[in-house]
Amino acid sequence: MGSHTVSAVNHKISIVFPGQASQYVGMSKTLVDQFPWTQEIYEEASDAIKENVFKLCAEGPDDVLQLTKNQQPCILTTSYAWFQVLKKTLDFSPFAGGGHSLGEYSALLASDAMTLTEAVRLVRTRGELMQNAVPQGKGKMAAVLGLSDEKVKELCQKATTNNETSFVVPANFNAPSQVVVAGHAEAVDRAQAIASDPNSGELKARKFVPLNVSAPFHSPLMKPVAQQFTSYLQAVKWHRPSFPIVHNVDAQIRTEGDLIPLLTQQLDHPVLWTSCVSSLVQYGTTTFVEMGPNKVLTGLIKRIADNAKLFSMDSIDDLKKFETYLKEGQS
Repeated sequence: MGSHTVSAVNHKISIVFPGQASQYVGMSKTLVDQFPWTQEIYEEASDAIKENVFKLCAEGPDDVLQLTKNQQPCILTTSYAWFQVLKKTLDFSPFAGGGHSLGEYSALLASDAMTLTEAVRLVRTRGELMQNAVPQGKGKMAAVLGLSDEKVKELCQKATTNNETSFVVPANFNAPSQVVVAGHAEAVDRAQAIASDPNSGELKARKFVPLNVSAPFHSPLMKPVAQQFTSYLQAVKWHRPSFPIVHNVDAQIRTEGDLIPLLTQQLDHPVLWTSCVSSLVQYGTTTFVEMGPNKVLTGLIKRIADNAKLFSMDSIDDLKKFETYLKEGQS
């Protein structure tokens, strides 16, 4: 069993953790059915925030699970439980790790940079602050498909009439020709009008899709949240991560250092996901495993790192496929 650990590094397997919108009702079911001991992980998470996290994951209802303050602890706990399954059943330890927005916290938790109780409390608070940051209807996010990063930046500049009161900015660079923008609702609407106009030339997008989120995350409208959140980050007893982590805010891979500024800035700066994946590949990653609900990141990584081997971890079938891969790597 022990030689699995070696193979993870030989294979250069990095783990990645999803962010918001990956949740679905029932996402905890396989875990607790097949690995009853994971119930303890859900119980610890529930105790941390005085909320039944397992029940939220298992039964929803969907509109309650969708609330930012619930999504964040639920996705983090479920992703972390899958990681623990790999550790326990396959003696797996990763080469490096990262996560998309909220997922960066899951990655830090998996690397033992903080405890589960601290992580769940932290992301619950982060979710509450983010959810309440901007009055309903004032901010907006949208996905822009079919434009390069540079053209999306241009589109945002064109749709911004005032850098303080009516702006839109790139918020997530998710994959080539897939960028999410965020900002004041009317500025996002202007961007949509430009991107949808057949006469916009190079700024005409293939698709412009408004997102169903409660606030304009990863934009300067989150600055007050970032300032408030700093004290919560400072209250955590941080440890050196047990494996290298790539950070959203600058796509740099670190094995130590002060995490507080990186996580503070992450709230009101764009998520450089395309660059994060590229950094992990340059670092030597050959295989990515996405931990937890859905396969959103797997789809994005496919478009960023075309030669990488990809696995997701959301079912027993997924686990068996990955186990076979590890065994083959040793023969």
